Amino acid sequence: MLTHNQITSSNTVVLKWLVGLCVFLNLSGIFIPVLGTDGTLYASITKTMVQNNNYLELFSQNKDWLDKPHLPFWITAVFFKIFGIAGWSYKLPGILIMLMGAAYTFHFARRLYDNSTIALWSVIILLTAEHIIISNHDVRAEGFLTGFIIAAVYHFYRTIQHKTFIHLL
Repeated sequence: MLTHNQITSSNTVVLKWLVGLCVFLNLSGIFIPVLGTDGTLYASITKTMVQNNNYLELFSQNKDWLDKPHLPFWITAVFFKIFGIAGWSYKLPGILIMLMGAAYTFHFARRLYDNSTIALWSVIILLTAEHIIISNHDVRAEGFLTGFIIAAVYHFYRTIQHKTFIHLL
């Protein structure tokens, strides 16, 4: 007969495999072409930014474009500079930041519930949400927002928990 620790350990292994599959699922769209009008628009804005070495102003079709914040474009521009202008180098930063958000989700849930199983389930639920998968395949702002917001929530929680400002830095 299996002990409780053995059952919990085997469940954790299965959940870690599921998280790995979820990560693969979210990475699977990296080599498909950029989809829809928004993805191609954002990619062209970043491409223009890199080609003109103008990182302060956003332009689309030679007109100022003021609809979105600059941070996702700046991050993507760094990837364009490092890896070249390509669909996969456009998608990679958004996916990586979303995966950073998944890691923060794990750490936040583990601290809140003192339970790795719940934390793993939290990551699985996040990474299998249809909108997250579509956002990672189509590179929308949601991946950037989710990654940075959960990071901020986690560090704010740690600041309140420890009554120190180190996490705010």
